Amino acid sequence: MSLSLSKPIRQCVAEVGAVGQFLWQKGWAEKNAGNFSMDVTDLLKVPDKAKGSAPVLVAGLSPAVGGRRYLVTGTGTRYRDIQKAPADCLCILQITKDAQSYRILWGGQKPGFKPTSELPSHLQMQAALFQGAAAEKVVLHTHPNELIALSHLPETAGEEELNYALWGMIPEAKIYVPRGIGWVPYRLTASQDLADETVKALNRKHKVVLWEKHGVLAVGKDAYDAFDLIDAMNKAAILYLLCRQTGQKPQGLSREQIYEIGLTFPPKD
Repeated sequence: MSLSLSKPIRQCVAEVGAVGQFLWQKGWAEKNAGNFSMDVTDLLKVPDKAKGSAPVLVAGLSPAVGGRRYLVTGTGTRYRDIQKAPADCLCILQITKDAQSYRILWGGQKPGFKPTSELPSHLQMQAALFQGAAAEKVVLHTHPNELIALSHLPETAGEEELNYALWGMIPEAKIYVPRGIGWVPYRLTASQDLADETVKALNRKHKVVLWEKHGVLAVGKDAYDAFDLIDAMNKAAILYLLCRQTGQKPQGLSREQIYEIGLTFPPKD
């Protein structure tokens, strides 16, 4: 589409490309794994003459997303390709005011392009953030190796077990993610059930959510913010697994020490 992008939107597009490179280099984005969305409504003013693509119907969207605009990845998009061809891999959607359809305002230039197949789930999560007046605008999904590995181990397969294991590895895990990672037991990929359980975790104020034996989702103020939260917690997961490789269970910080960190660095929201 011919819509001219403002400097703030161009910066958002560049950040998504940079984060896509981080994810690929870390091995968290095999093939076309993962997807991304960002509410850019307040950053993008659309002139009346910018018609965009023909409307595409989408069933079951929350009225909360009506009239809003989102930067999203495309179906089959590889994170590693975004930086070199952003207009092929990304698009900006305008949701109609009745939340019944969308049109593409920018991007989606690759032949056969469609927004991420997880669009209804992303918009459900975006609606939860908007309705909760959250500062977070980004929803980022990826496949961090070590966090997924922990979801396969009985000793860390559960919200409380996982979080105390991670918080115990390094103080920053508790400082950066004070409410811990939300745990979603295994659900079928792309299912409504998976989206519903994730929204429940977001409504409990978790900013990072682990999908058992699948991947991780994080919300942030921008792409870097969401990436940083996953990166910090995956560092703790790496330390945990390194300790386990010695044949011993890590001693970790005590619950009293973790509690002390929480008092000194309480959640900011």
